[in-house]
Amino acid sequence: MRWYIAENKRKIASENFEGHSDRIEIGGEQVAGVITYGVQSGEPYFKRQFAFPNIRIQPNNTHGTYQPETDQSPISFEEREVFERVELDGVLSVFSHAGELNIVRRFFPSVELPVFYEQIELFNGGKKELSPKWETLQKIELKLACEGYVSFECSCETFCRKINAGERVTLIFAYAARYSNEKILKEENPLSKRRTRVEEIMSQCDITTGNETVDTMFAFAKLRAAEGLCNTPKGIIHNPGGLAYYAGIWCNDQCEYVAPWFAFTGDKKQAEAIENIYGWYYPYFNDDYLPIPSSIVCGGRDFFLWADRGDAEMYLYGLSRVLLTQGKLPDEKQKKALDWCVEYIKRNLTADGVVFSVSDELENRISSGVNLNTSSLAYGGLGNYAVLLKRMGENAEEVVALQKKIEAGIESYFGGEVSGYHTYHYHKGCEVIRAWNCLPVYMGIISRAKDTLKSIDEKLWVNGSCRSTEGEKILWDRSALYYIMALFRAGEVETAWVKLKEYSETRLLGEHVPYAVEAYPEGGMRHLSAESGLYCRVFTDGLLDICFNEKGYTVNGNLPKELKAVTVKNIYLNGGFTDLIKER
Repeated sequence: MRWYIAENKRKIASENFEGHSDRIEIGGEQVAGVITYGVQSGEPYFKRQFAFPNIRIQPNNTHGTYQPETDQSPISFEEREVFERVELDGVLSVFSHAGELNIVRRFFPSVELPVFYEQIELFNGGKKELSPKWETLQKIELKLACEGYVSFECSCETFCRKINAGERVTLIFAYAARYSNEKILKEENPLSKRRTRVEEIMSQCDITTGNETVDTMFAFAKLRAAEGLCNTPKGIIHNPGGLAYYAGIWCNDQCEYVAPWFAFTGDKKQAEAIENIYGWYYPYFNDDYLPIPSSIVCGGRDFFLWADRGDAEMYLYGLSRVLLTQGKLPDEKQKKALDWCVEYIKRNLTADGVVFSVSDELENRISSGVNLNTSSLAYGGLGNYAVLLKRMGENAEEVVALQKKIEAGIESYFGGEVSGYHTYHYHKGCEVIRAWNCLPVYMGIISRAKDTLKSIDEKLWVNGSCRSTEGEKILWDRSALYYIMALFRAGEVETAWVKLKEYSETRLLGEHVPYAVEAYPEGGMRHLSAESGLYCRVFTDGLLDICFNEKGYTVNGNLPKELKAVTVKNIYLNGGFTDLIKER
């Protein structure tokens, strides 16, 4: 592994960077930065790319976020800069020296402002004064945005001067985008504010297994999931990120993946994001039962409908799971939305007892059509909603009957022999193993669990993750994480634990760190935020297997032999914070 754990649950580091480069996304509520960093011939180099979600450019579509970039260092030195080490702990810190001048660069976003910082700490360890060069204001770019001209600037309040022998100087370079009539934004102690927010996130739903790699990866995943929060004019939501997806919500990324994780944290900002994630969809639940949008973009001003990807099923599953976790009953608007989704499923039930959709969340990147994913989400969402109805004192028989009908349909329509395994045809005519075949198992359908999970292990698992389909190199971490959850839920805890450790080591300490990724080769393995939320759910939904009933919740998970106990501090369940200890 290229990296090592420098502080359990808090920090990783590496000195082994010669000829290597990596990139990391670090986000605040109004800015995200993707910093590429590497070492060539002993010298560090950097590229800075930024996203300002609330500054929209033409065409103002899904990808209409203002995204300036620069590879120009804000400071230059008299002597050649030499790399020493790099650290990640919610801040990207690169240590180097130029002659007798010791240098620490720290990259981090403002917690709340549209400003990204590069803080450079200089210490003159020599016996003579040194003269690095920097400017107080660099106007990097002027661009016409939707609401006027935007200036992208790098500013520093410290004037350029010589640094005396034994002197320590801290320079804070602020990268900001502002409209021409706006003032340069300023704040006090931005690094302290960032570290305070990071520590707050780390303390929420604090899970300890005793395995340092797994525990540290979980802590980093909590941070990355929370970093996706974006404060738009219409309230806080969650961004997937990746220099592609900002100021918008998607039924899979937010409704299905990350919101059910946020419910366990009890974080106030994440709770607000949950309300807006599902609330932004309310106007789209129409009387004609046409598909709801795949995404709502441009800060809530527009929507995108690729086609029916099973979005209503994603919504039903996610919102019902969130409410059960929070110990809440649906309010009037939530109830109306949930009922709409149930009716939509009924209207789209085929004669074979499965749910019609044009595709799945991969939007036909891999063959789909009427697929196992959509029907499995419907099955799981209906089960969650039935519990909610019982908690409300309402009759759940119709919902339960619909769920059972879909379960039978999944078996009769998708069940079969594929590549020699007693598993599922992902869609009609699909004769290869697909990673999403694990979803019925995760949802509690176990009739084909053994061979389904075995087939994914033998045909798809590779290099700490799994391919999306047999015979292809393409991978999407989201299905690999669902697979690990399915292993835990099916009682295959020893295998699940081995896979979880392998996945965690690869993503945390390997070549591209420290988070779950979206896909390969698409997107170059971007650190999309929602995938980190799914990683966190491997623990709540998989290892602990927290399930809900009419009266409350149960912790059903069996622990692998390696673990004596799992401790959980500050998890939000049933309307309050609690601590749990799960013993083997």
